[in-house]
Order: sequence, then structure tokens, then C-alpha cells
Amino acid sequence: MKRGRPSIVDQQKLRSLIFEHYEKDISAIVTAKECDVQYKTIRKYYKIWDNEPIDDKDFLVRIKNTKERAIQSFDKDIITLDKDEKRIEFLINKALQKGSITEFEKLTNLKLKIMGQKAKTVSTKVNLVGTPTADVIINQKESIA
Repeated sequence: MKRGRPSIVDQQKLRSLIFEHYEKDISAIVTAKECDVQYKTIRKYYKIWDNEPIDDKDFLVRIKNTKERAIQSFDKDIITLDKDEKRIEFLINKALQKGSITEFEKLTNLKLKIMGQKAKTVSTKVNLVGTPTADVIINQKESIA
């Protein structure tokens, strides 16, 4: 990012970029590094948004959207891990053809790590998908009463 005060258009772009990180509940420090902006600037915006009054409907919609984005992110991670696993399998077969036992062992260990990470990601996604959002819980309580 350029030094000095950004133009109005650049400020709006920056604000929307920061807000995307804020909605994903990404810390101000990480956001500052990702956006290449000073931490104090990020904290300023985060404090403003933290202190805004919360409209119940808007809050519920934001929660649903955040959950949906997290699920989509897990889907992307799972697809990437699948591709990585297939690449490693290909390399394992090449190592076997060459007769390189050390390379085979390293690649097999890497494949096991990828499979473990994929299992954790799938499990976390399943838990998130199965967790009801606040509006569902509220509707259940209202229907019982």
C-alpha cells in the first residue's frame, strides 16, 4: 500500500476489504498483514464495527452468511487436499518405479499427513453444517412456547 492518505475511492475499497476480514472474524493483526495496512488503521475500523448497534435480523443474516462462507472455505480446502493426495500418489508410484525407498517413505508420510488433515477438515465441516444457527434456535424456542 502507498504511504500517505489514500483517495476517497481507495478508502472505500480498503474499508470494504477490511470489512470482509472483520466479518470472517479474522484478527486485526492478520488483517493488517494481509491488507498491507497499519495495525492501528485496522483496529480503528474494528472498534467502530464492534460498537455499532446490532439489528437482530441483520445479525442473523450475517451469522448465516459467515457460516455459509466457512462451509465453502472448507469445501475448497477439501478439494485442494484431494488434489494434493492424488499428486502424492502419483509421486509414490514414480518412487516405487525408481526403487527409491527413502523417497517412497517420505511421500507416504506426507500422504498420511494430508489424509489426516483432510479428515479433520471434513469433520469440522460436518460439525459446522450440523450446528443450527441462532434463528433456528430462536424459532424452535418460540414454537415450543
